[in-house]
Amino acid sequence: MYLLVFVSEVESQKGRLMESDQREKVSVSILTYNRSRLLKRLLQSLQDLRYKCIEIIVIDNHSEDDTEEMISRDFPHVNYIRTNKNIGASARNLGLRGAISKIIITLDDDVIGIDDNDLINLVKIFRDRPKLGGVNFKVVDDINGHICNWIHHCKPDEYSDKEFKTYEITEGAAAFRKDALEKAGYYPEDFFLSYEGPDLALRIIDSGYDIIYSDIVSVIHYHSNSGRKPWLNYYFDTRNQLWLAARNFPLSYAIIFLARGLLSMFVYSIRDGYLFFWFKGIIDGLKGLRPAFEARNVVSPNTMRFIKSVDKNRPSFIYLVKNRLFKKGIRL
Repeated sequence: MYLLVFVSEVESQKGRLMESDQREKVSVSILTYNRSRLLKRLLQSLQDLRYKCIEIIVIDNHSEDDTEEMISRDFPHVNYIRTNKNIGASARNLGLRGAISKIIITLDDDVIGIDDNDLINLVKIFRDRPKLGGVNFKVVDDINGHICNWIHHCKPDEYSDKEFKTYEITEGAAAFRKDALEKAGYYPEDFFLSYEGPDLALRIIDSGYDIIYSDIVSVIHYHSNSGRKPWLNYYFDTRNQLWLAARNFPLSYAIIFLARGLLSMFVYSIRDGYLFFWFKGIIDGLKGLRPAFEARNVVSPNTMRFIKSVDKNRPSFIYLVKNRLFKKGIRL
C-alpha cells in the first residue's frame, strides 16, 4: 500500500514538473534568407508542438523570394521582422533583443527537429543552473545522421554524446539565457558571417556565465546553400579571425590563435581553389583593425585560463590532416 502511494506521489510530482515547465515561456528566433520552402517546414514543425508557451520570431534578412507572403498567409501568429538589407549574422540580434522570454532558442531556417521534450529539458537545465548562459545543440546531417557543424575544440567521435564547457556558439542551433545576453551584449554588428559566435561566447563567459555543448537537444541540419556564394567562408573566416583576436585576446595568445587559424585557412583555400579570397580576407582584416581595436576588451585572466584548458583537448595535427585536409570543403 505504501509503495503504491509513493509511486503515485512520484508520478504526481513528475506531472507537476512538466506542467510547471510548460508554463515557462520560450522564444524561438529563426534567421532566414531566400529559403521559404525550408522555413515553412520548420514553422509547421513548431506549430505542431504541444508546448504552447512559445513565441516564434522570424528574422528575414531581406529575402527576395516569397518568404513574407508565405508567413503572412500561413503563419500570421509569427512575429515577422524584415531587414532593409542583408546584414548577415548580426540580424540575429533583432530576435534576441526583441524576445519576450527568459530563454531564447536560435535556429537557422534549414535546421529542424525541436520537440516538446527538448523545450522541457532546456527550461529545466536553465532553471537548475542559474549561471548557464548558453547551450549548443547536437547537430546531425540529414542524409547520413553523422555529427556535423562541429566547431568545438575536441574530437566529435569522442565528445558528441557528452556535455562539456566551450567558448564556441553554434549560432543556428543554440539556446541562450536572455539575462546573460543583456549583461554581455550581442553579436558584433560588423562581422557579417563567421567568428561572431566565439566573440559573443567570450563576453558571456567574461560576464560570469557558462557556455556548454550538450546532447540534450539534437537537431537535423539540411545543409541548404541556396543564396550563399561558395567563397564566403574563405573570405570571412580569414578576415574575422583578425578582428576577433584584436577585440578579445592578449597579444601572446592572439599570435598563437592567428598563426594556427590563418595558416589553416591558407591551406584550405589552396585546396579548394579560393586563395584569392584568403588574401582579400587578410587585406580587409588589416584595414579593419582600427575599429576592432577601438572595441577591444581583453578577456579576464580567468577566462583566458578557461580558453587554454579547452585548447588542451584540441585534436592533434595528424588527426586534422587525416580527417579534414584531403576532404574538399571541410574546414576547422
